[in-house]
Amino acid sequence: MGKVTVIEAKKTNIAPEAEERPKKRVAAYCRVSTDHEDQETSFEGQQKHFTTLINGNPDWELVGIYADEESGTSVYKRDDFLRMISDCENGLVDLVLTKSISRFARNTVDAIQTIRKLKAFGIPIIFTKEGINTMDSGGEVLVTILASLAQQESASISQNVQIGVRYHYQEGKVCSGVHRLLGYNRTPDGKLEIVPREAEIVRRIFRDFLDGYSTKAIAKRLREEGVDGSKTTVTGIKIERNWNYENIEYILKNEKYSGDLLLQKYYTVDYLTKKVAKNNGERTQYYLENAHPPIVPKEIFTQVAAERERRRKNWKDQKCYDNELAGRVVCGDCGTAYQRVKAAKGCADMWRCGSKRQREKHADVVCNSRGIREDRLHEIVIEAFNRLPEVKAELTRLDERLRWAGIDKADALLKEIDARILAEGENEELEQQMREIIERRAVYADKAVHIRNLLERIDAIEGKAVKKEEAGDCTTGDTFFAMTRKEYAPGPVTEYDRDDVMRMIEKIVVGDVIEVVFKAGVSLKFDR
Repeated sequence: MGKVTVIEAKKTNIAPEAEERPKKRVAAYCRVSTDHEDQETSFEGQQKHFTTLINGNPDWELVGIYADEESGTSVYKRDDFLRMISDCENGLVDLVLTKSISRFARNTVDAIQTIRKLKAFGIPIIFTKEGINTMDSGGEVLVTILASLAQQESASISQNVQIGVRYHYQEGKVCSGVHRLLGYNRTPDGKLEIVPREAEIVRRIFRDFLDGYSTKAIAKRLREEGVDGSKTTVTGIKIERNWNYENIEYILKNEKYSGDLLLQKYYTVDYLTKKVAKNNGERTQYYLENAHPPIVPKEIFTQVAAERERRRKNWKDQKCYDNELAGRVVCGDCGTAYQRVKAAKGCADMWRCGSKRQREKHADVVCNSRGIREDRLHEIVIEAFNRLPEVKAELTRLDERLRWAGIDKADALLKEIDARILAEGENEELEQQMREIIERRAVYADKAVHIRNLLERIDAIEGKAVKKEEAGDCTTGDTFFAMTRKEYAPGPVTEYDRDDVMRMIEKIVVGDVIEVVFKAGVSLKFDR
């Protein structure tokens, strides 16, 4: 081993000139989880505490108080927290103070990543409650342990909240997601109350859909008419609604409008990320019947559900709803739908059989039909409505038979099955019978809608127009139709009305004679 020489430090009695050390630029981070915490842990209390602490240290200089008032387990949802980290990275902060690890982060990964990021810049974090300085040896280990405990506490709180929510669901006490719901407001005691102006719009949407309009067509009509779809919540927040097919679909399939509640439609996947997913059977759901006053009766809601399913299965060309006659004018020779042919300026538009216009699609079809002018179709439609009194007796008989042999009988069977289920308990066979009867009843009720439409139109033609009822609670189909009926001027029809075509006519068969077939099940024939 070589020789080791120790070189002693030089000693001097001369004191160096006193150097003025720069003050440490100190930032404080505060966070409160709710607006109901005690004063000493409140938002204002934390701000005051750190301001006094930093200003009271001659070696420290207050850079700023960074504060978030919203709760959250992820740092990415805290604006001031992110601003503080950015200021640290930009060399504006030398030291960070915060009350405790649970105030700083409830996510262990976020806490450790942030500590290490600031340590790389030479910036310590001091947790005043635990007395931990992240620059000290073992500081990071202690933070990791305590942050894990804070995260576990957050998980426990989340689990307890979810259990509490499920208990409320089982008791039918919770009604979430109604602050944006057109037609309803929530009262201070948590119940739903009808907003008359909004409810009238909802009823119109249901009626238009049953009358044959697509969701896109309904949205277009509402936009063109300038119908105000906005709502103001009880908290004073105004929510604008731009009518489109998506919010029409949402309204038509929302069970709340029938007075029922389906609870736990969505659930929280991860309490850390707050990610929410649609509940497709992953969590138990609760269906509460007659939870609040309905805007549309159940029979109407059931009809709409059946019609939505029918359209889903049979939908061929959504564009057919852009023109009220498209898809309704059909060839009496081959059964193919007629297509509109735009004529030259000054000439009438024509309708011709699609088998002749698209021969590549109908190569095996032999058709001898002739085209028909659009203005003639309009004349026939006007004449058909004026001749409706000829079939009034037939419609009345159809209505009576439908109610006696269809709707009333279905209601009696449903009541009987419901009583059996109540007495015998759940029974899959009985429940299947109930579902089948409900589906049949929806078909009967749909036909009754169309019969009632024509009878009301006949009353108007005969000078018996009925005044529309005031909007209010809607518990029966009859009340719904009275509220949503279209008001007609008494007397004969003088103008072509596309709404009446959509509402009442199923098809117009073009052959040697023209047959107008109504949705109610009656038809009238005319010369070409």
